[in-house]
Amino acid sequence: MINRLIRLSFCSSIKIEPVNIHYQDGLFDTAYGLLKMTRNPYLKQKQLESITNAYFLLDGVGSNFIKSLFKKDMNSLIIFDCEKMHLRNAIEIYQATKKQIDLQFFGTPKRPRNPFSKCKGPKDIFNLYRHIQNQQKLMLSRMCLIVSYNGEVRIQGTLPECGDLKYHLEEQPENISQIGYRKYSYLLPFSAYQGIVTAYNYEKEGVAIEFLNYKKIYALYGVFPPTQRQYQVLFHSYMQKLVKIHDVTHSSLYNVIDLGCGTGVLGFIANDVLLRSLKDKEINIYSLDNIENAVKSAKINAQCLEYKNYTAELGDITDIETLQYQLTVFKYPAKFNLIIANPPWIQASKIRIDDSIENTVTDPDGIMLKSIFEFANRYLQIESLDSTKGRLILIYSDISQLLELQEKEKVQELCREYKMAITYYSELPFHIKDPQNVDPLLQYKQNSRVQLFEIRKI
Repeated sequence: MINRLIRLSFCSSIKIEPVNIHYQDGLFDTAYGLLKMTRNPYLKQKQLESITNAYFLLDGVGSNFIKSLFKKDMNSLIIFDCEKMHLRNAIEIYQATKKQIDLQFFGTPKRPRNPFSKCKGPKDIFNLYRHIQNQQKLMLSRMCLIVSYNGEVRIQGTLPECGDLKYHLEEQPENISQIGYRKYSYLLPFSAYQGIVTAYNYEKEGVAIEFLNYKKIYALYGVFPPTQRQYQVLFHSYMQKLVKIHDVTHSSLYNVIDLGCGTGVLGFIANDVLLRSLKDKEINIYSLDNIENAVKSAKINAQCLEYKNYTAELGDITDIETLQYQLTVFKYPAKFNLIIANPPWIQASKIRIDDSIENTVTDPDGIMLKSIFEFANRYLQIESLDSTKGRLILIYSDISQLLELQEKEKVQELCREYKMAITYYSELPFHIKDPQNVDPLLQYKQNSRVQLFEIRKI
């Protein structure tokens, strides 16, 4: 209890309690029982072990106090008190703290700070901005709610719907009493809780897709909802052009595969156009994704859309040799008439490999992009007539080139390497808004384009 009275003088609505850490299992021993951190990719084991205090916040605490904690006691947790904090106040405190952290890095409108003044180009700005964002997330990840082992959020007030929170918690050992512990509750970062609530809204409400007659697509937690319209416009326009070709295949079968399917939206748009236009063909849509919730989302959406010709499986196209065996197990066809791919557009390393959002937006060293070409090289249908050759439809962007993260004409380079050619191209500007005007990369994003390439074997 060193300096307990000094710390209490910051704000009367804070109580300080030493936290005893069970190093073996990362459990904190507190007045509210044993607590285990969950859904926090930012605090590693060594950082958890270094935590010395927990500050239990009550109604009335100010964000300035929390800001002072971040400066003076980084080895601490900030926990919303189960019994004396209301959710609406917790939200206000969290948002105010988030704003305070922004001010710490970027200053105020009257006294702005520019941490990017010494950057020599967009790549330096990108890397520094990622570092700042990571630091902000690390700080905010110390602000936690307590969630009981049965998924109950322990805070006062009316809670928003978020589904079954137990789904997002680590399972406790069945023989927990035999190994010397009682059931423990969880520390869930407030940022993770907000993400779960937002994801549940998309899962429950869905996103109406214009090119599916405004039928809805649903996204499970960790899967991006299909809210961006530009790539859907490009793809739907292309599909309508494709089906006007006199004969896209000699066969009575037309097999399509969507690589990295996500919610499955592109495969569904393709299916809708093909079923209406190629009525003399048997259309089969296959898909792959390396994220389990993406595969589940795609299967749920196919059922909702009543597409019985749609199949989704868990597979990683960056491991092409393993995937070759899996495709046989899945009973996928040996060749495809159409391969669809919309890989991550940012060619950059992952700061945290266990951050699900980061994993879906970055492609380190362009591995996934190259793997798509390798897959197409092996599995594109080859027929005698030029019009019937299989097609790779790549949806991409030049944003990595504008940020100097990727060499220019990367797609063209891969085409030459795999003896392929771009036979059709279209693009749209990438519309993005930044109401708070804090994104230092905004000018590059606003100048970038969403691209669609039709690529075929020479």
